[in-house]
Amino acid sequence: MRRRFRSPLLLSLALAAGLAFSGASFAQSQESASLRLMAFGSDAQLTAIKHAIARFNQKYPNVKVEVAIDPISNGWGDYVTKVLSQFNAHNAYDVYGTAIETFRTFETRKLFVPLNDYIQKNPGFSDFAPSLFQQASNQGQTYFIPIGWNNIMINYNRALFKAAGVEYPKQGWTWNDFRETAKKLTVRDPAGNIKQYGYEVPNQFFFVQPWFYSNGTSILNADWTGSNMLDPKVTESLQFLHDLIHVDKVSPIPGKDMLDNQYFAGQIAMISRGHWIIENAIKAKLDMDVAIPPAKVDDTTVIGFGGYGVAATSQHKELAEALITDLTSAETQKEEGELGGGVPGRKSAADSPAFLKFPPSAFLYYQTLPHTKPVPAPANFQEVEKIFIRYYDAMMADEMPIAEGVKRCHEELEASFKRLAAKKE
Repeated sequence: MRRRFRSPLLLSLALAAGLAFSGASFAQSQESASLRLMAFGSDAQLTAIKHAIARFNQKYPNVKVEVAIDPISNGWGDYVTKVLSQFNAHNAYDVYGTAIETFRTFETRKLFVPLNDYIQKNPGFSDFAPSLFQQASNQGQTYFIPIGWNNIMINYNRALFKAAGVEYPKQGWTWNDFRETAKKLTVRDPAGNIKQYGYEVPNQFFFVQPWFYSNGTSILNADWTGSNMLDPKVTESLQFLHDLIHVDKVSPIPGKDMLDNQYFAGQIAMISRGHWIIENAIKAKLDMDVAIPPAKVDDTTVIGFGGYGVAATSQHKELAEALITDLTSAETQKEEGELGGGVPGRKSAADSPAFLKFPPSAFLYYQTLPHTKPVPAPANFQEVEKIFIRYYDAMMADEMPIAEGVKRCHEELEASFKRLAAKKE
C-alpha cells in the first residue's frame, strides 16, 4: 500500500492513562506498563488512533501508550530500513503499523509473533473482508491484523469533465476509451502550451501496477520469486504509458514529486490514487469521483493494505494484543474511513452513510475488491522497488528505449532474487 505525503513528519504523542470514568466503565485491569506504538499515516489515522487509545485506557488505565506516527514520506522501503535499525539497536516498539509491502521482509526475519491464536479468540474479526486475512497470511501463519486498505482507482475531477463536455467514465471502459478521454481533457493555450493535463502517468511503484494487472501481466512472477519483465505484455503496458506522455502529450513526465496539488487545483483531470486522497479532496472541496481503472484484458487493479503486528521483542505481548483490538475495532475503522483514510477493512464500517457519502461512487471500492491483486511485495521489496522505479523513470523520460529498459531491469531483478535465495540457504 504505497503512499507518500508532501512533507516529512514524525509526531511523538504520549497518551497518559488516568482518564476519569464512571463506575459503569470501571477499569478491567490495574496492570501497570508502558507500550510503544509505531503507526503510519496522516491526520485521519492519528485522530482515530488517539481515540482508540483512549478506549484502550478505559480498560487499562495504568498503561501508558507512546505513539510515533510516520507519514511514509519516502516510501515503504525506507520504512523497512527504519524498523530494522530499531530492532538492531534493541529499541523496537511493542506494536507496529505497517503495510503489505513489508510483510515478507519482516516475516522472514521473524521480527513479529504469529497471531493465529489471538485471531481465533476474537470472533469479531469475521467482520473483515476474508481476502484481507488471506493476503496477510504466509505459510499458514498470520503476523499482522489487517486494517484499512487501498485499491488504486482513477480519481477524476468532475468539473473538468463537465467543462470539456466529456461523459464521466463508465464501468467497462477500455484503454482506448481512457486514451481518448485523456486527450479531450488536455487543454492548451493559443501558443500550444499545456494548461491542463488529462492524466498524470504515475511516478510510484504502487500506483502504476494496475496498468500491468489490467493487461493480464505483472512485473514479477506469480509467487514473487523472480522477474517477469520480459513478458511482452509488460512492454506493451510501458509503451502505452510512454505514448500518453510523448505521443498524445496528455501527461507530464513522471518526476520525483507527486502532483496531488495540481489535481486539487484543476490542472490535471485524472490521477491514479487510493482512498487516502479523499482526506485532502474534502478539505479542497473538490468536485471529484472515482472510476474503476480501464481494462485491456480485464479490470483487475492493485490492492495494498496495512496491518498491526506485535514485535517479538515486546515484554507485554498480551497488552499489545489488547491494544490492537481497539486499534482495529469497528469504531476506529469507521472513524478513519470517514475522515478520509484507507477503506475500512471491516465491511460494516465501509457501509456507513458517512463513508459512502463522498466520493459519489464510494461503493466502487468494495465492489472492486474481488477484482484486485496485492502489490508485488517479496522479501527483497526494498531492492525490487528501487530497481523497477529507476528503469521505469528512465523509460518514461525517454532516456532509455523500453526494450533496453525491460531487459536491464529484468537482469537486475534476477540478480536481487538470487542474492535473496542465497541468504536463505
